Amino acid sequence: MPRLPFHRKLLLAFAAVLLPVLVLLCADFVLNLRRTQQSLLEAQSLTAQAVAVQVSDALDSAVELGWTLANDPLVRTLDPSRLDGHLQQLSVHLPRFDAIGVYDARGLNRGWGDPNVPAEPRLNIADRPYFQQAMATNAPVISEVLQLRRPDRVAMLVCVPIRDALGQPVGVVNVVMQTERLAQRYLPSRLQSGQDILLMDPRGRLAFHTGYPLLSTTQSLAFSTWAPLQEVLAGHRVMLDRFVHPLTQEPSLGVFVPIPRHPWVVGVAAPRHIALAPLYEGLHTKLLAFGGILLLSGLIAAVMARLHSRPVRLLQTLAHALGRGELSRRAHIRTGDELEELGTAFNQMAEQTAQRQQEVERLRAEAEHHAGQLRAIIASVPDAIFLARPGGHLCGANPAGLRLLGLEPPTPLELPLDALLRRHHLCHPDGRPLRLEELPLSRALSGETFTEVEMRMVDASGELRQLSVNGAPVRDAAGNIILGEAVIRDITGRKKDEEERCRLLEKERALARIGQALVREVELERIAHVASEQSLHALGADAVGLWLVQPEHQRLTLLVSHGLSKTVRERCRELAFAMPLLTAQAAREETLQVIEDIQMASGPPALSYQLALEEGFRSMVSVPLHSRGHLVGVMTCFFYAPRVFSARELEFHTTVGQLSAVAIEKARLFQEVREALRLREEFMSAAAHELRTPVTTIQTWADILSRMEEGSTRQQKGLAAIARSTRRLARLVEHLFTAVWMAPGLPKLERERLDLRALVTERVKLLSRTTENPIHLHAGEGAVVDADPQRMGEAVAHLLENAIRYSPPGGPIEVRLGCEGSQAWVSVRDAGPGIPPERQPHVFEPLYEPLPSGMPGYVGVVGMGLHLSWQIIEAHGGRIWLESAPGEGSTFCFSLPLRRGEVPSASVREGGLKSGAQYRTL
Repeated sequence: MPRLPFHRKLLLAFAAVLLPVLVLLCADFVLNLRRTQQSLLEAQSLTAQAVAVQVSDALDSAVELGWTLANDPLVRTLDPSRLDGHLQQLSVHLPRFDAIGVYDARGLNRGWGDPNVPAEPRLNIADRPYFQQAMATNAPVISEVLQLRRPDRVAMLVCVPIRDALGQPVGVVNVVMQTERLAQRYLPSRLQSGQDILLMDPRGRLAFHTGYPLLSTTQSLAFSTWAPLQEVLAGHRVMLDRFVHPLTQEPSLGVFVPIPRHPWVVGVAAPRHIALAPLYEGLHTKLLAFGGILLLSGLIAAVMARLHSRPVRLLQTLAHALGRGELSRRAHIRTGDELEELGTAFNQMAEQTAQRQQEVERLRAEAEHHAGQLRAIIASVPDAIFLARPGGHLCGANPAGLRLLGLEPPTPLELPLDALLRRHHLCHPDGRPLRLEELPLSRALSGETFTEVEMRMVDASGELRQLSVNGAPVRDAAGNIILGEAVIRDITGRKKDEEERCRLLEKERALARIGQALVREVELERIAHVASEQSLHALGADAVGLWLVQPEHQRLTLLVSHGLSKTVRERCRELAFAMPLLTAQAAREETLQVIEDIQMASGPPALSYQLALEEGFRSMVSVPLHSRGHLVGVMTCFFYAPRVFSARELEFHTTVGQLSAVAIEKARLFQEVREALRLREEFMSAAAHELRTPVTTIQTWADILSRMEEGSTRQQKGLAAIARSTRRLARLVEHLFTAVWMAPGLPKLERERLDLRALVTERVKLLSRTTENPIHLHAGEGAVVDADPQRMGEAVAHLLENAIRYSPPGGPIEVRLGCEGSQAWVSVRDAGPGIPPERQPHVFEPLYEPLPSGMPGYVGVVGMGLHLSWQIIEAHGGRIWLESAPGEGSTFCFSLPLRRGEVPSASVREGGLKSGAQYRTL
């Protein structure tokens, strides 16, 4: 802030007191200006709307007159000898309209109603747009502003079609209104001085302007390109408090409104300097009054400032003398106010200052002694200590600090902090440059205390060092900051050790992630993506590519890449072993290939050198990927900076490559297994299809022969055996078809709301008729599930048939159904021999015999029933399991999720299925 004398500050204070008055005056003027403008616009809006309604009524009256004449039988004759006189008489009685004309379909005048203008020669209006539009639309048309041929004047007219008995136009009636006469009707509507009324047609041509009674052609087109015109024609009122009048080129304010029912515009406008003249006259008067007040206040302020500035100047002179050590001078002020008290206080201060001068000398000697001790202690500290003054200058450092800056003690320091920042390139640990306010000494000078703040700097030898900084402000007895202190410790070695540990940890994590991908992933593309991505992070590469080997073609195919440009991927998508590329060389020689700096290498592969120049790569490593003794691919890592690879780093590259090779080989084996499964499903489908026809033929002929042919008892037994075996074979074929149909990945189920109790009851009744084994059903209320009724019926039937097959003759079969939680369950228990524990895990496999040959209860029948039940239950999102022990029978159970919203009753939940320790759950 500039220094000002005391009397000038007093003058400025007086001026500041009057400043709010000036602001209030300006604000009052702005508010009055807005209110005045709004009032003027509202008044103009009322005027414009009133004129618009009158113009609309005039046009409607002209249309009604045109329809009346068009329906007049005399007018429809189109006889000039009778129409001229008739129309002239009408014109006398209709002074609102200037002329009436009747024209036939060719546009030729057939009747003229203006007594002041002769009818001959007859006028032809066939080329007029309003005539053509009225004949084409068979509806009234209001013309635009026209320059009439006869009489020569500016007018507007209404063209109404004359229709024959069929409603077709045979001519028109024109009702002419002069715009000059129309303008005279609205002159009394001007309520304000300088206000003008104007009327425009849809093209923006002026019909009239009350300020310009005689418009030239150029003047009448002044509004044709006016921007707000289209908004008004769209039906919106436009109020403008400031615009340049297209006709007068003056700043104006006005209102423009559309005419009801007709695309015309009425405007009311006035020049701003005329409309706002009273407001500006009032402002002029107020400014003159304010100027007088300002002049009088200035004179009073000048006198007061001079009277009060003299004692202040005297005190200023004595204060300078006191600062020079002249403690004997005193102030003599007799003003009778606060200045006199200030002079007395100044004299007392001078006396006290003389007394304390002696004490200061004594304390200075003691301080110098303590400072010497403190300097010795600081010099022995191994950490660098820096001090800075509040002005932002480095003012002191211990010997360790001087050595850190590349200086030899004792060297005086007087270095600005910003120069220190630039000279040693101080920055954050992440490399971002430190700003001046982020410098530790600056933070300490701002009053902040901090510990263990890390940063980086370049020392005098050019080496980058990692530093840990503690800082705090140094305050005097009054609490004011007099110095900023920073203690700096070099942690470069410790940071290098930590970074090395982090790199090793990151490599271990990358190896773990690659190992997880090897275990979890089975898709080749996914494994390659994970392996290459983790290699990119673990090896610190800027780009990586993974190629698969086609040994039969001696070629490499790019499988996945990260960081490579589209151009490189396209050029290196297919690589022959013989190509001059580091990747091809690694595949060709099946050894690790390394280029630490391609610009310094002797004889690098030509294509590798070209790609390095184009993409900016300097270092490359190509690792051949071996699995089970043969080459499966090559992984190449690219680096933008030259690198020197240690033996440990190359060994890590090889380890990552071998893990990737194992993962790729695993994915290939999985693809082979999946292909074998696909071929197995195709074989089962084909075999079932081929077996169905001969089995059906054998069964049919066996049934026919057993019914129609009379043979011996032995022959009948043989035919019956053939029929039974054929039916078993047919059922096995159907099971094969169902197993293929239930192959994973095919949409097979047609779910609906299914009462599981009703389904189980129906299947129990059907099978009870065909077996001598009693089937006992224990079920409460229905359990409702979402399921395919046909498939679920097959699953229940397979379990019942299995129980019948392995139960002894007459042995009971027990079926239970219930609900537990959100699951419905069904169990089928037989009284058979039970299943050995070692065979239970394979019971649900296709064509598996639960009992070994020779064991009691062995029936020698293999089938697909249990396997199909397992597939159907799993497809429904359920679970199927077995509970069995040798000699105690077997219980086959399955559970399904209950239908959402269906709550099982208490009676259904009571008999939950229990699993004892003697049962084995699969």
